[in-house]
Amino acid sequence: MEDRLKEDVLMEAARYGNKILVTDELPDGQMVDQWEPVSHDSVKTPLQNLREAIACYRSSILCQADEMKREASLSFFVEYLERYYFLICFAVYLHTEREALHPISPGKCSFTEWMRARPELYSILRRLLRRDPMGALGYANLKPSLAKSAVSSDGRPLEMSQVAALRNGEVLGSQTVLKSDHCPGCQHPSLPERLEGAPNFREIPGFPVYGVANPTIDGIRSVIQRIGSSKGGRPVFWHNMREEPVVYINGKPFVLREVERPYKNMLEYTVEHMEARLKEDIISEIRQSGGRMLLHREEYNPALKQASVVGYWENIFVDDIKTPAEVYAALKHEGYNIAYKRTPLTREREALASDVDSIQYCKEDSAGSYLFVSHTGFGGVAYAMAIICIKLEAEAALTSRVSRSIGSPCSSNSQEEFSNSDEEARKMGDYRDILSLIRVLVQGPESKADVDSVIDKCAGAGHLRDDILYYSKELEKLSNDSDEHRAYLVDMGIKALRRYFFLIAFRSYLYSTSANEMKFTAWMDARPELGHLCNNLRVDR
Repeated sequence: MEDRLKEDVLMEAARYGNKILVTDELPDGQMVDQWEPVSHDSVKTPLQNLREAIACYRSSILCQADEMKREASLSFFVEYLERYYFLICFAVYLHTEREALHPISPGKCSFTEWMRARPELYSILRRLLRRDPMGALGYANLKPSLAKSAVSSDGRPLEMSQVAALRNGEVLGSQTVLKSDHCPGCQHPSLPERLEGAPNFREIPGFPVYGVANPTIDGIRSVIQRIGSSKGGRPVFWHNMREEPVVYINGKPFVLREVERPYKNMLEYTVEHMEARLKEDIISEIRQSGGRMLLHREEYNPALKQASVVGYWENIFVDDIKTPAEVYAALKHEGYNIAYKRTPLTREREALASDVDSIQYCKEDSAGSYLFVSHTGFGGVAYAMAIICIKLEAEAALTSRVSRSIGSPCSSNSQEEFSNSDEEARKMGDYRDILSLIRVLVQGPESKADVDSVIDKCAGAGHLRDDILYYSKELEKLSNDSDEHRAYLVDMGIKALRRYFFLIAFRSYLYSTSANEMKFTAWMDARPELGHLCNNLRVDR
């Protein structure tokens, strides 16, 4: 039908001098008619556009020197290639399952069922597109991005890339390495407190809520002791926010990385299962290499002002390899009162209403401490800390029966005080969509003031309003021909604004109902106008 429509468009254009009348919608909603020049090459079906988009983004990735712009192009490339992949699978499904063409056939097998019966197809998708998108490009960097190792006296490969290429585990596969999670400079200089083995540890003033970068096993013990929850003490609700596989080797955390992009996160949906499989791959490799394994760490050269990833061999016993879940289970067995939970959430992932429920229901009736862990201790951790602080403060206000705002007096008047300029209004979070939100919420202005106060208190973990303002201002600086970088900034800006949106909506939810009576997701679903606002956020206004 689409090919036939293309022919009709070309025939009509030929009648009017290679032009066709089209209707366009202006930004103010007004509809206008205009003549559009048409050629045979300018009219394409969606599938043609899909293939051309894949080729276009591939060329852009290979030629783009700017890392941020390359990441934006890679994101779109993977999305389009995944669509193309499923279209091919669907075509094979139709060719092999003739009953699929007859809806009333009793032996009909749906496409979903057909795909589930072929896990190897999902495995290809996961390996090529989600874990190794650069490999899906058919692109190999001729210059190895990892430094050469020292000459090995026992016949081991001299090049890091050779070792990585020979790996054949299910998770620790070809072109992957295990890199130390800690690196030079990972401790943020603005944070006053230092705990050995636990970078970026900080406490939210007035709350039993803490954040930290992924600690060593000794660092975990230091954190527990610091927050006053030693063996037999009050419970610690420990939330691991990582979306990527991590494994502990000799007490230190290591993360799976690609050879060509050793600094970049790798995402996976069933991450704990992936970590268990990664542990098996490591055990298999050290048994084959006589108890030694090639690991990597990041080193900084102050003379060159440059970081590099270098490899080194380390002796490893099987008992010294643990997944994060096993580490915390062992600490609990030692007598530490730890409730461990994996809640994958990073700055790069789009926030969902279900994330709020996952975090707010981690809280138990007994008093305890809440600790959130990620790679750096920022990003998703800041969002999670804000959620639990809002919940704790709302419960405290309800218990004391005091009808008051969490925010300071100046917070509640922020719109009046900071109305002098557009930038000051945006600094206080007064974006058009946020103002629309508070107008339709129960106690909307109070909810925003409460959230702003909590965000300010959690600023040591990253300031959400400042993040939104940063992306908004960066968008204003871009030239009109920076489409890929613009797409990246818009994407990250909307993700930050969406978190702000959910925090304000969450506070209004706590004003209007009890978490015991209704989940936040159900509360949002019952208000489609909020869903419409949330799905149409704009960071440039």
